Amino acid sequence: PFERSLPLAVARHPDTLLATRMNGEPLTPEHGAPVRLVAPGRYAVADVKWLVGARAVTSPFAGVFQTEEYLYLDPRGTPEGPVTTLRVKSLITEPAPDEDLRRGHETLVRGHAWTGDGVPVRSVEVRAEHEDDGRDPDHVRGWHRAVLEPPAGPYAWSGWSYRWTPRQPGPYRLLSRATDARGDTQPPQAPWNARG
Repeated sequence: PFERSLPLAVARHPDTLLATRMNGEPLTPEHGAPVRLVAPGRYAVADVKWLVGARAVTSPFAGVFQTEEYLYLDPRGTPEGPVTTLRVKSLITEPAPDEDLRRGHETLVRGHAWTGDGVPVRSVEVRAEHEDDGRDPDHVRGWHRAVLEPPAGPYAWSGWSYRWTPRQPGPYRLLSRATDARGDTQPPQAPWNARG
């Protein structure tokens, strides 16, 4: 059986739900019927499907899906702890990969950013790297602040945009990184999660 634990404060939070319906309709088996736990701000592994029970424990929970699977590992393979709260992240939705852009013409770079625990995203930055040297030839500094839109709610993503004009011919690599209100910044590469 699949078992996971939540801290008591998360389990009792008013936004944590035991869902039996979705969009006004009974929950389907594919979505976790008859009951699914929904813990906003956490990775979906916390949203246990087909829930048949819950219990309070007085010692640290040592279930296999919390101590052996769904773990973060450090570079040496040592467990750093279970996958829990969403980590700060952003992604680029426009322009599309391999889109042909015109040199000297402004391009709107757009995307989404999010983080967990209802902590807001504080900023998103964008960088353009040219294929020749990996540097940003269009600006003195490498990272440039995007315009951040307010999220629709405490667990919703924030849209963002940045106006960029490619100055040199040839391929560019566009990157984005988000920082949340705690000061956590998206790393250049997500930590490897070998155990789910």
